Amino acid sequence: MKHVIFISDTHIGDGSSKDDFNQDEVMESLVLDWSTLENPELVIVGDGLELLESDAVRKLGVTGFWETVDLIDRTLIDKIVSVHPKVFKSLANFPGKIWYVVGNHDYYLWKNRSLQQALKEYLPNLEIVPYYLNTQAGILAVHGNQFDSINKFKEVDGELVPPLGDFIARYMMVNFDESLRSYVPEEVLRDYDNVRPVLDVFDWLEKISQLYETSVDLMKVWVDNFLEMMKHEEAKSWMKKNYPALSKLSILFLNRTGGIRLGEFIVRTVMKVRNLRKTDYLKKAAMKIFVNPSWMKKNMDGYLDKRKTYDFEHSALNGIVMGHNHKPSFDVLKIKGELKFYLNCGSWKPVVERRGRNMFQRYFEIFYAITKIESDGEIEIITGSINKLRKSQII
Repeated sequence: MKHVIFISDTHIGDGSSKDDFNQDEVMESLVLDWSTLENPELVIVGDGLELLESDAVRKLGVTGFWETVDLIDRTLIDKIVSVHPKVFKSLANFPGKIWYVVGNHDYYLWKNRSLQQALKEYLPNLEIVPYYLNTQAGILAVHGNQFDSINKFKEVDGELVPPLGDFIARYMMVNFDESLRSYVPEEVLRDYDNVRPVLDVFDWLEKISQLYETSVDLMKVWVDNFLEMMKHEEAKSWMKKNYPALSKLSILFLNRTGGIRLGEFIVRTVMKVRNLRKTDYLKKAAMKIFVNPSWMKKNMDGYLDKRKTYDFEHSALNGIVMGHNHKPSFDVLKIKGELKFYLNCGSWKPVVERRGRNMFQRYFEIFYAITKIESDGEIEIITGSINKLRKSQII
C-alpha cells in the first residue's frame, strides 16, 4: 500500500511584500501527520516556491526573461529557507519521496542548475520534474499553466517564447507596486494580486483609494502602467509571435486618445472575456488529455522534448491533478463510458473576494488530497481543506 499526498501553489516566498505564505505551522503540522502514513509520497503540483515575485527578481528590473533566469542565484533559495525554517525542516524529515512539479512562478528552477542544487541540498528527498505519473494507479499531475495562453511557453520557428504572464508580473512588480507602496500600507500591496475574480481588481482599487483617501486615482495608475507595459518590446514581441494577426491591431489597444476611459474599457473587456472563457479551462484540458494523452505533450513547450516519447502517452489514466488557477475542486468525469476524476489542489495564497456591493474580504482556503493506493491499483481519495476567515480582514 502507498499513500500519495497532493498539494499545489503554496507560493513559499522570501519574506518580501509578495510572500503571502504565512501558514508555516499549518504546513509543519500537516507534513508531520502525513509522515505517519504507510509509504507516503508528497507531490507538489507546481508553484511550491515563489521565485517570480521575489526581491531578487524585482531588483533585476525589467530585464529579458532568459537573462533573468541566468542571473538568479542560490541566495534566493537560501533566503526562502531562512524565512520559513519550520516548513523546510518538516519537509527534510519527510520519510518518503517529494516530487516537485515545476509551474510558472517557479520555472526558473527548471532552467537554473544553481537553484536546483541549492534546493536539493536542503531537501535531499526531493526530485524536480515537469510532471508526475503514478503508473500503478494511473494518476497524472501537471501544474496547468501549460494550458493557459497567457502563462504557457510556445515554440515558434525554433524559438521558445516565454509567457506574457511572467513579464506582466515582473513589470507591474517593478512599476505599479512601487506606486502603490507610496499610498497604502505594505499589507495592502499583497492583496491586489489575490483579488478573485480578476475583473474585480478595478472595484477593489476604487475601494482602496476611498479607504486610504489617496491623492491619486489608483485605478488610473494601474491602467496606465498596464498600457505602458504593453508597449514594451517584450510584450509586443510576444503578441507578434503568438497572435500575428491580432498584433497588427495593437495600435488600437495602445491608443491613448480618450485617456483613462479608453484604457480602462479595453483592459476591462480583455479581462472579462478571458475570465468567462477560462471558467473551467483546466478541467476541459484534463478531459482532452484523458481522450488523447499525447495532446498534453503538444502543450508542454519549455518542459518536454516533443521528439521524445513519454510514459504518460501510453498509460491508462484514471485521474488528473492540477493547480495553477487557485480553485480547489474534485470532479468525477465520464470519458468514453469510463469514470475518471479531475482534481485541482487550489492554493495556499489568500483570496480577496467581494462579499457585498462595496465590501471585500481576505480569506484562506487550504486544500489537499490523499490517495490511498492498494497493491492491486485500487485507489481511495480523501480530500481535506482548512478555511481561515477573520472578521477584521474585511475591507
